[in-house]
Amino acid sequence: MKINSLIFALALMTILACQKVNDKNPALLGNWQGTEWLIMDKPSNIDATQVGFEFNEDGTYTAKFTDQNQSGTWRTEKDKLYTTETGKQEILVKLLKYDGVALDFEMNRGGQKEVLKMVKK
Repeated sequence: MKINSLIFALALMTILACQKVNDKNPALLGNWQGTEWLIMDKPSNIDATQVGFEFNEDGTYTAKFTDQNQSGTWRTEKDKLYTTETGKQEILVKLLKYDGVALDFEMNRGGQKEVLKMVKK
């Protein structure tokens, strides 16, 4: 009987270890508008005001950049934001600032550090 209990406990631990962490950081909830886009810590010619995100409490998000739209699911793990666009793979951005008023993402696009700064609408 003890062996069955041990096997059950190990199986349960394995299942729980495979689940993705999700802090569901409430500071991200709501609508966000881009204000500045930096490339390698310098201003870029990308119009950040054309970027918008909405993070919903149910773990879904929508994003807009000019005429491009996307939607999917989101989760956080400490200072990391993971988004999974519907039908695509999960991507990660680092959260530099997330205080409920300002939201700054650090991205790595092609080996180049980019920072998108946003404010809550």
